[in-house]
Amino acid sequence: MAKPLLGEMLLEDGEISREQLDKALEVQKKEGGLMGIILVNLGFIPEKTLVKYLSLQAERVVKSE
Repeated sequence: MAKPLLGEMLLEDGEISREQLDKALEVQKKEGGLMGIILVNLGFIPEKTLVKYLSLQAERVVKSE
């Protein structure tokens, strides 16, 4: 099973909007980098939210194995 995408998880939970995710994806495509860091740098989510969702993402990966 594929790793759940951080941006999609945040979108599904209402932490970011589709427009914010699209902007972050645009930045990632142009400049590279990790989605979580891009979202924090753009001011779309606080670091605390990033840490929370990275943990949730890791849990989902472990459960799917």
